[in-house]
Amino acid sequence: MAADVLTEFCKEMGISNLTEIKEFSILANKHHDGMVRPLHAEEYLFDFMLDDGSIFFSLRRLMWRNPLSYNSDLYVEFHYQQLLADYLGGRLMLAPAAGGSSSVQQIAELSALQHLAQGQRDQLSLPEMKEYLPSQPGLSSTAEDIHSFCLGQIAAMHSLSPQDAKIQFIEILSTMPLFGSNTFLAQKVSQRGCPSPCMVSISQEGVLFLHPKTQERAFLIPLADVQSMRTIRPKKQGKVPAVDINYSNPGRIKTVTVHLRQAKELCHTLALIMEELIRPSVSSSISNRQ
Repeated sequence: MAADVLTEFCKEMGISNLTEIKEFSILANKHHDGMVRPLHAEEYLFDFMLDDGSIFFSLRRLMWRNPLSYNSDLYVEFHYQQLLADYLGGRLMLAPAAGGSSSVQQIAELSALQHLAQGQRDQLSLPEMKEYLPSQPGLSSTAEDIHSFCLGQIAAMHSLSPQDAKIQFIEILSTMPLFGSNTFLAQKVSQRGCPSPCMVSISQEGVLFLHPKTQERAFLIPLADVQSMRTIRPKKQGKVPAVDINYSNPGRIKTVTVHLRQAKELCHTLALIMEELIRPSVSSSISNRQ
């Protein structure tokens, strides 16, 4: 079962605490279309494998309730790579500074730490530094300022080992507003007031809908209010699938429809988190409309 394989992976990282192991999930990934499907603990990996080798498996931390312990080099590397991908992809955005924009100094520090994490000690050019910048609006206009601060940070942290640079990078990202969230970009959300496109973030808090550029909150469904979910296949070729999220509201059940390419991944990610935090029977509330 997936739970057994997951336990072995976690032991390699020095994790033996069952509650922390449950915060991870094995993901089945399809090469040709990029579809991702988190596996539930009782499912078997062999049920997802195909003879043509088009399925590969990866590991992701879905929940972050237990404190990070940095038990081994593999533990540090795993968490660094996952958070680095989220940061560079714009899924972890710095909190706005006093002037309403992200801190140039903090982005410069994170860029310097990425440089040092690779074992680099040399100064880097502006084009090279841009590879360390997140996909975030407005950064291109401040790139030269970030570069200037970054050079100073590299000089100040010159003696930092790659391992310590990765840990420091993780610690800074752990203070970001969406740290610990599983974030998706939806083309459209049926809830009034939600922007299009819309960022959808799933965490222990619930299902959070945000503006994709500012990450300003538009709507929240608390985790305890979610009643059931179902994926909906697109009616026309070229359209994206969707997820119906049924949630309780004083007096009646309401539904929010989220249109996005990763509909199945969102649906099962939400179910896995709810299985652990809310009620074990939630997996039976997932269905697919043909």
